[in-house]
Amino acid sequence: MKPSYLAELRAHRYTFLYLVRIYLLLRYQRTALGFLWTLLNPLLTMTVTAVVFSMVLRIEMRAYAIFLLAGSIPWLCFSNTVLQSVGIFINNEGLIKKVYVPKLIFPAALATSALLDSVLSACALLLIVIVLGAQLSVHLLFLPVAFVLLYLFASSVGLLISVATVYFRDLQYVATHLLQLAYFLTPVLYPLDLIPPKFHGLYALNPMVPFVELFRAPIYRNQLPDAAVIASACVIGVATLAVALTVFRRYEDRLVFRL
Repeated sequence: MKPSYLAELRAHRYTFLYLVRIYLLLRYQRTALGFLWTLLNPLLTMTVTAVVFSMVLRIEMRAYAIFLLAGSIPWLCFSNTVLQSVGIFINNEGLIKKVYVPKLIFPAALATSALLDSVLSACALLLIVIVLGAQLSVHLLFLPVAFVLLYLFASSVGLLISVATVYFRDLQYVATHLLQLAYFLTPVLYPLDLIPPKFHGLYALNPMVPFVELFRAPIYRNQLPDAAVIASACVIGVATLAVALTVFRRYEDRLVFRL
């Protein structure tokens, strides 16, 4: 990130923190259960999925539930960040046109609020995983690193799609379907071992695969992710950030004319 972006974000840090708080509060306003929906929504979905797929894949129910929960934590964080980033500039059009605020602050604050939401949800889901029989081990201490790498990637993709949506408004309606397709192409519901070897090369092109493994290794397999997986996640995250900032830098001053 070029120094001017860092300096601007630092100068507007109170605005940044305020936006993070607002995005978290808006997510659950006027709901009776509030934050509990971060746990109930994925839990209800995964309960149904675990029952159905454990029978289809012939995997023991408890083991599959842990497998599914471990893969769902990074996917939910990524998908929530991307979906909420789609219209972030469009939704803040009035503020962007009236008051000077660094435009980068909006997708950055939204991605941070999604991260905090996911971390809290992951803590609750981990308690369920432990109840289901997963072992507590020192390898779980790797999860903060996994979240940092996931945040780097998810926020970068969110920044890219937030800029693209200003120019291609149809993305607001297409993004959900694209993410649904990506969900089934990512080994969240099924182990990669079930995929025929001839398709492994195609799955290697899916950037979410190493991020899912960052969480699944310590939670499900009770071990650290392979060094190659960690390296892949780092490279993908940094490369995506570089592309996102390059695109944002090019179109930053033009966004206001397209809103």
